[in-house]
Amino acid sequence: MKPFSIDERTLPPLFDVGAVWTILWQRRMTVLASTFLVLLLTVAYLAVAKPSYTATASIMIDPRDSHATNLNSVLPGIGNDSAAIASQVFVIESRDLLMKVFESEKIESDPEFSGGGLLSLIGLGGRAPTKDEIFKRFQRNVTVERAGLTYVIDINFVSRYSDKAARIANAIVSRYKTGLSGERETANSDVNSILADKIGGLQKNVSDSEHEVAEFKVTHKILDASAGGTLQSQIDKLTDQLIAARSDADQAKDKYSQALAAGTSPAGLAKLSEILSSEATVKLRENYNQRASDLANYEAMYQPRHPMIKRLRSELDRMQGLMAVEAQRITQELKAKSDLAAQTVVTLQAKLDALRQQLEGSDVAQVQLRRLEARAQAARAVLDDFLKRAEETSQMQGLQLQEARVISSAAPPVQPTWPKPLLLLPVSALLGLIIGCGLALLRGLKSRREGDPTPPLRSRLQQVEPQKESIQEKGRSEPAPISFGEYHLPSVTGVGAYSSIRAMRRRFFQAGNEAFSRDVLQLMRRIIHHLTEHPKPYVLLMSSLHTPLSARLAGAMVGIGLQQAEQNVLVVEFGNQPGLEAPARSGNGVFISGASGLHTVVYNVAAERSSISRQHLTIDDILAGAGAYDFVLLMAPSLVGEDWEPALFAEADLMLFALSPTEDMSEVDNMLRQRLDADQIGRSATLVIAREPAGAAESQMVQAIRPTGDGERGDRIAARR
Repeated sequence: MKPFSIDERTLPPLFDVGAVWTILWQRRMTVLASTFLVLLLTVAYLAVAKPSYTATASIMIDPRDSHATNLNSVLPGIGNDSAAIASQVFVIESRDLLMKVFESEKIESDPEFSGGGLLSLIGLGGRAPTKDEIFKRFQRNVTVERAGLTYVIDINFVSRYSDKAARIANAIVSRYKTGLSGERETANSDVNSILADKIGGLQKNVSDSEHEVAEFKVTHKILDASAGGTLQSQIDKLTDQLIAARSDADQAKDKYSQALAAGTSPAGLAKLSEILSSEATVKLRENYNQRASDLANYEAMYQPRHPMIKRLRSELDRMQGLMAVEAQRITQELKAKSDLAAQTVVTLQAKLDALRQQLEGSDVAQVQLRRLEARAQAARAVLDDFLKRAEETSQMQGLQLQEARVISSAAPPVQPTWPKPLLLLPVSALLGLIIGCGLALLRGLKSRREGDPTPPLRSRLQQVEPQKESIQEKGRSEPAPISFGEYHLPSVTGVGAYSSIRAMRRRFFQAGNEAFSRDVLQLMRRIIHHLTEHPKPYVLLMSSLHTPLSARLAGAMVGIGLQQAEQNVLVVEFGNQPGLEAPARSGNGVFISGASGLHTVVYNVAAERSSISRQHLTIDDILAGAGAYDFVLLMAPSLVGEDWEPALFAEADLMLFALSPTEDMSEVDNMLRQRLDADQIGRSATLVIAREPAGAAESQMVQAIRPTGDGERGDRIAARR
């Protein structure tokens, strides 16, 4: 079974402040004595303790590099990332740096650190500390802290003397700065030595490479390209000339072809004048045009046989002959130029072929020469880099500034850092008070007087619940059903249990009905309280004496309440009961009721009678498939009806009988004693179900609670939301 949800507001408090205060008040002398004792010890400590002073020096790590020149530093700055700054804290705390300060300040002979300790103070002697032990004492007094996420580092030193604390803190800062400067100067010197050794070898390599190139050129008769004597340079020049000659030849050939196409006619001569400009051609064309114009004018004025017309025609014929001769001359001139350009191309091509044949023989030498020249050039570039870097590092001596800058030198402190009376006295008083309270609580309350042996809490409980104990004593003598009180359930217009159950379920989930839900959960606690622990499921029986509808409503209320308490509930109905409006179903399949929302199964007893005997249906048959549920709620018939079967319902863990407000409790008790035995009556309870008048507001509810175990009707307590 799942743990039942109990309202913790009904439980007693886990911590009783009143009881604690009573103990502390009774043991107040113990508390005061403890506080006074701790204060006394603190005052004694302040009287004998030697004061210690803490001096602090602050430095700032500036990650910015000062660029006085464009030269790159051999050893760059510390850096601006958080890890680099934090690493400087460990550098300052390192053994090597502190050992140098330890030796320079002669801490080994300082009595503050080289003393024999407590044994020497009390006169018992003891061995002298070693140098390593003295250094560890000195190291414990040094603390280096970074100020948050800044570039500032604080160096603290603790000593019994204020001037000594300031002096040693400043000595640590000075040693750290000296170390930073020495690192850069040492790095420059080391790099200069390495570069000087390498430069000599590089110079020799460059000299040998250049000498080898010169000898190779002389041996293979390879001239300098800048003088224009190499075969490749001649081939390049001749190639350019050949390209220009081919272009000229193509142009001359095109002009000659155009001249041939133009012919010797006057129109062709006009085209030739565009190809090759000539003054004679221009004059001939002008004269021909003038004669042709005059002939056209005279032909319009005179007859064709007129002498003037004959003369003009004769002159035109002569001009055409001259123009044909000039056209032939121009064509021959263009042909001569075309032939000359072609011959030039052939000559240049022959020269180029000859040079290329010579170049093919010297390719191997050229390849080897280029390899030698590349090696010499590479050696020269490396030498130049080394010479430049050597000059830079030599000039960087003394120019690199320190990254660590002192922003606050340590000064002798005025007030000691320990002990602090203003801190120790309040803390000791509080500590003594806590110790005293603890001792008082361990001792507990003082012994009570012999005339009052009853503890206060028990006497209060006896005063509060005298009636409950008397009721329980009465219940042991004569068994009687338990009364779970009276509950007013909502009513709706019309008749039917399903409508009322739906209204009841809505009331559980509507805002403003917390009182109703709380009362139902209180009923669940009473039910759980009267159950005997055993493996699930628990069987609850819901029945009535006269009105089956009251039992149906009470069963739905109990089932919904258990479901709200996070319990898995199965409702078992019997389909042959009159007035319960059970849905007609075939078989015993589990379904979810549309009214209550609970898992429900219906046993049609009428069908069972036709197949097997009713005695075969037992509680084990019903619980065979209910292993997954925490509670099984049996909706049994009326106790006084014919369908009541003692063998089937007698094994229920708790029998709940729903009554109407008009039923007499004495009559109910008598009827239960007649039909049930003593054990069943001990596992029985009654609750009164009253329905609100039809049309009443659903926001009102009245509950009357009856004291448990009393045979009389309890006082009704009205609860209105």
